[in-house]
Amino acid sequence: MKARKKLRTIIEELILAVCTIIMMVPIYYLVIGAFKQRTDIVKFPLTLNAQIFTLENFPYVIKKMKYWKALGNTVFITLMALLIVIICASLAGFAIARIRSRIFSGYYKLLVTLMVIPFIGCLLPLTTLSSKLGLYDSIWGCILIQAAWNMPFSVFLYAGFMGGLPRELEEAAYIDGCSTFGVYSRIFLPLLAPVTATCCIRQGVGIWNDYLVSRTLLNENKNPTLMVGINGFFGARGSELGYAFTGIVLVSIPMVILFLFLQKYFIKGIAAGAVKG
Repeated sequence: MKARKKLRTIIEELILAVCTIIMMVPIYYLVIGAFKQRTDIVKFPLTLNAQIFTLENFPYVIKKMKYWKALGNTVFITLMALLIVIICASLAGFAIARIRSRIFSGYYKLLVTLMVIPFIGCLLPLTTLSSKLGLYDSIWGCILIQAAWNMPFSVFLYAGFMGGLPRELEEAAYIDGCSTFGVYSRIFLPLLAPVTATCCIRQGVGIWNDYLVSRTLLNENKNPTLMVGINGFFGARGSELGYAFTGIVLVSIPMVILFLFLQKYFIKGIAAGAVKG
């Protein structure tokens, strides 16, 4: 029995290892492609040696993409949108999870329903509304749209996480004289690190990788963003693969660093927020 169980474990681990290798091949191809010319990417797709290694792609891509300005715009949009999402979603999640009210219950059901609406169907109305509000070609227009679109799932996570916390915590706080907002700020807020990290990673990656909103609302020369810049290397008649791969690597580095710092909270937060409440 033990031998059969051990054999099954080995087979499962081998299958997982093979699947991991298969999924890593495109990433490997992308990363080494950033250090090769376009012709070498086609001739030697999975190899990299001293003869074909080059760093010439990086200065050209940084200049062509207006990388530093695009990076600043993308970071600002991501941080501001996440700040709005975290503040509003945590407050809404607290009200839904801890205050018994039909109004909050109905509001929660409406938010969950909004999660299934495809974003592309709302793009034209949002563009028209942004124009009428004077937010067209404005960084803040992008921020508000990103914050609003990422709000439902974030509220879902926060409500599920806070719904699983013991009620004895807030009852003891009320006995000590805390107000409802005091219970949120003093009791619950310090406990929200896992779900907040989950929101920062999941929603932050989506905002960081946004192309549609930035392309639709912003002038790419005046207010460039990273994803719009990368798209400039893909044309109808041909693509500059070496430059495109280099741009993708440069764009991915900040998100990889963010995940490395927050990964210990990610699984804990997503599991707690998704299955409770």
